[in-house]
Amino acid sequence: MEGYLKAIFIFNNEGQKRYVNLNQGVNIVTGDSKTGKSALVEIIDYCLCSSRCTVPKGKITDFGHIYGLFLVIKKKCLVIARETWTNGGKMYFAVEEESFDINNFEMSYFNNLNLLPSKDVQHLIEYELGLQVSNVESDEESKSKKASLRNMVSYMFQHQNLMASKFALFYRFTDYYKRQDVINQLPIFAGFIGQEYYSKVIELNALKKQLRQLQKNQKQNADVDKRLRVRLVSLFKDYYALVGAPFEDNKSINELIDLSRALPDLDLSEFSSKDIIDRYNLLNQELETLRKREVELSVKITELKNTDQIGTNYIDVLNELKDNTQISSPEKDQYHCPLCGEPSTEIEKYKNDLFEASSWLDSEIQFTYDYSRNFWEEIRKLDDEKDKIISDIKRIYGQVKQIERTYLKSDTLGQIKDKASYAKGNIMLYIQTIKEGIFNNVDDEVKELKVRIDLLDEEIGSFNVSEKIGAARKAININMNLLAKTLDFEDEFRPINLKFDINNFDLYHQIDRYGKEEKIFLSEMGSGANWVSCHLALFLSLLRYFTEQKDKSPMPLIQFFDQPSQVYFPQSMREVPDADEEGNINVQKQTDIMAVNGMYKTIFDEVAGIHKKTGILPQIIIVDHVDGKELEVRDEFAQFTRRDWREGRALI
Repeated sequence: MEGYLKAIFIFNNEGQKRYVNLNQGVNIVTGDSKTGKSALVEIIDYCLCSSRCTVPKGKITDFGHIYGLFLVIKKKCLVIARETWTNGGKMYFAVEEESFDINNFEMSYFNNLNLLPSKDVQHLIEYELGLQVSNVESDEESKSKKASLRNMVSYMFQHQNLMASKFALFYRFTDYYKRQDVINQLPIFAGFIGQEYYSKVIELNALKKQLRQLQKNQKQNADVDKRLRVRLVSLFKDYYALVGAPFEDNKSINELIDLSRALPDLDLSEFSSKDIIDRYNLLNQELETLRKREVELSVKITELKNTDQIGTNYIDVLNELKDNTQISSPEKDQYHCPLCGEPSTEIEKYKNDLFEASSWLDSEIQFTYDYSRNFWEEIRKLDDEKDKIISDIKRIYGQVKQIERTYLKSDTLGQIKDKASYAKGNIMLYIQTIKEGIFNNVDDEVKELKVRIDLLDEEIGSFNVSEKIGAARKAININMNLLAKTLDFEDEFRPINLKFDINNFDLYHQIDRYGKEEKIFLSEMGSGANWVSCHLALFLSLLRYFTEQKDKSPMPLIQFFDQPSQVYFPQSMREVPDADEEGNINVQKQTDIMAVNGMYKTIFDEVAGIHKKTGILPQIIIVDHVDGKELEVRDEFAQFTRRDWREGRALI
């Protein structure tokens, strides 16, 4: 994300201002010790919503009342300011034009702004950066975790205690969970993925969990299916044997359920003539239809009676309300104030409202009563129809029994009919039990879930995250080793072959020893020169990579290097003598000057190279003891110097 810090400022209680104005590209603040150089990174960190304040106590905290930044993003100037930690640490936030000028900026500007919690301001900054990934967890049941501005700063700051450290590369990586978050969110900061990707991952994992449960049920169902089928086949065999029909037992549970809807009837041909049997079967079919209709009517009548009861209860409630309104009805046409004698408008309004409410109650009672009367008539009609149905059932049932007594006199028939009815009833009861959940067929659901999972896998795969991470690793490693050629490494590590493990953020030098690859990690390298060179090579390469992603990446293109020359000169170069008392040239100083010169030239050239390739000028802020006057790149050093805090000059 193209952007830069335009200014860092501090106000005291009286509104006095101290500030450092900055530009895109390289910015250098040089000066003596204890002038406030290293405090700048702590002020930036604090104003980027840190959960604690690490601004050095002393002159700066004694002076400071409000700390702030001008952060330019997308041609907008974000004014970000924060009260001191002792005053609560709340923040101000505003958006201005990019041309907003620090020189004419006064503390009164904040009079029209509200103080906000730091978390609220953090969300506002993230919004301006386009960092809007609200949940990076892969499990829908886990507590959501968002991509955070606070994880971005680990890529932006190289504090003084980091620049020449062999034990740490990134800011605040001593916190294991923060380290993991910073590593895991690199694809977001690089612009590979956004919330859409994580939402799909969450959905995919939820579906996979659901599929595993269904497959477990599927396995259990297979065992249940075997037991149920054996019992059901036995019941079907009993029934088919009784009615004299052939039965094939090679059927599945679902096929048996379908078959239960079309069971064959008892063959009566051996018990009487065909005409009588046809007549008998027809009457039984008609009887079954009438009984179904009787059940339907009974259900409708019950529902209407319940509805009617609800209506009756409602009318009772309305009548009770009406009685209350009548008790409260006004006794006069008009009321007057007992003090001034003027008509009372409030009581008049109350009287009118009461009249309107009473009228509504009357209309509602009448409407509900009329509607209920419609129910009564409908119930009466249904009762009449039901009585007729019952009469028809009795009549037809009598005819059936008459045929059985007169034409179907066999005792054997009666026994077979009873047994067949019993067997059929067992089949229907067993199948109903299966349908109600003892056995639940999940095969179709499993198939549907697999289709959805395959589709989501394909959609997630289209983001090509692994390929992009691999390409990022390759690009960063190539650039690190190009930069390493111009930085100060000991001879035993040349030619340098740096590798950055993008999965765990380890940095190491890889060599081929006796035909076997060996990794020499940063912590195993000797000499501060190697350590600081590794830090510079890695973080300049990360800055280049983020810049090359342009607007796809939400990462602010800002890099802060604190005292990069400290391994060579703990203080200013000019304070180190060029020769000893006997006039012998200080060879070590000359060697160190060459190393520092190479360091700064590498930084200057890399920023220029990034600008040439991308059209974007990333920002590097360097605070250091050296003043650059003894370097070959002294002219560029002077061009990029924003403050020189010597001879009594300082931040405060």
